[in-house]
Amino acid sequence: MRVHTFGSVIVALFIGACGLAAPARATDLPPLRASQPPFFTADVSVSVDSSARSTVTATVTVPYAEMSWTKLPGDTYRAGVGLVVEFEPRDRGRLFGDSWEKRLIIEGYAATHSSRNNLLVTRSFPVPPGRYHVRVRVRDLGSDQESSADDQFTVADLSRVPVGFSDLALGVLDSLGVFTMLPTRAFGYNSGQIAAQATLFDRRPGPWPRRAMFHYRVLAETGDPVLTGDTLVTLAASAQPVLVRPAHAGDLFLGAYTFEIELVEGKSRWRTSRSFEVDESGPPRGKAFEQMLEALSYIADSREVDALRNLPADQQGAAWERFWRRRDPTPDTPRNEFQLEFFRRLRYSEQHFQGFGPGWRSDMGRIYIRYGPPDQVEQQPASATSYPLEIWYYNQPYRRFIFEDREGFGRYTLRQPISE
Repeated sequence: MRVHTFGSVIVALFIGACGLAAPARATDLPPLRASQPPFFTADVSVSVDSSARSTVTATVTVPYAEMSWTKLPGDTYRAGVGLVVEFEPRDRGRLFGDSWEKRLIIEGYAATHSSRNNLLVTRSFPVPPGRYHVRVRVRDLGSDQESSADDQFTVADLSRVPVGFSDLALGVLDSLGVFTMLPTRAFGYNSGQIAAQATLFDRRPGPWPRRAMFHYRVLAETGDPVLTGDTLVTLAASAQPVLVRPAHAGDLFLGAYTFEIELVEGKSRWRTSRSFEVDESGPPRGKAFEQMLEALSYIADSREVDALRNLPADQQGAAWERFWRRRDPTPDTPRNEFQLEFFRRLRYSEQHFQGFGPGWRSDMGRIYIRYGPPDQVEQQPASATSYPLEIWYYNQPYRRFIFEDREGFGRYTLRQPISE
């Protein structure tokens, strides 16, 4: 598989100190995700106090369904996990972090498998500025299964910076103004309540309180802004958390985004950003709805797609919901796995396949979206009588697709049109 640049309108759907010097900004680390059971998500962020001292906080989220539960007397169940968080300096110096266990007891068997229930564990560490390899390990105490996730991480030295941001905390803001952090940074139908908690430290001399204008942008994966606005805040003191809520966030479609907040004062600017995903949403709107119908034709009957295309705008939303509800393998749960998998394949195709246009329109993209990842991939170099080939095999049922690169630029096309 090859990675190529992309820039179509469809991508935007699925998919962010002083003077004019480089802005003082926090470095965004995407959530760490385990690739094998027990699956978990870990969010690592840097917070800064009024004196610009940094603290690294790791928040680990383990779904209840990933844990092995032991039945106790009555309708009571017990489970637990062992956790390890390590920050290994690049120079192989002192190791920072900790290891500990977390156990819990709950009532009711249904709660142990509910998709809404998660074990949330937060631990903060004093980690000095520097570059680190961060590693998080989770061991299920019941089954003894263990998984891990890791990445590179930088703690910036902000001790000499007069103004700067801590990492953004992303979450939802309810109707009562209560902010709840969402460490997984994965939003669904609650995307209309997205808010960012921004903490600005300001060590410049002068009286308090101070007023500041925060400019926010929500960027699609292409880097294009999809939501912008300003929030005027009054800060009583340095390092006071401030909530910023973008208008019309409920219009965000499925995909990856970046929430960016910037403070501009004359020629000086300070900025921080945090990535997040929307994995469930309502329908795309306007021209985007029309473009989506082409991709839906890979999995739907042409008559069904035509019926969607001919609907007036005020009926498209309800029809969109019915389209996916008919394909939901678990209608009694809040998540539509079929829909999520479709958009995962669509986004993967856009990012990994090259064609004469968007990656999802390529032959490889079309096959991948319809049938998913192949069970086996065979690559054959060019010969005197053949172009470079890539052959995909599917086992159940058996299928074989032969793609050839006729130009040598990585644009693989089906060797011959076939009826799928």
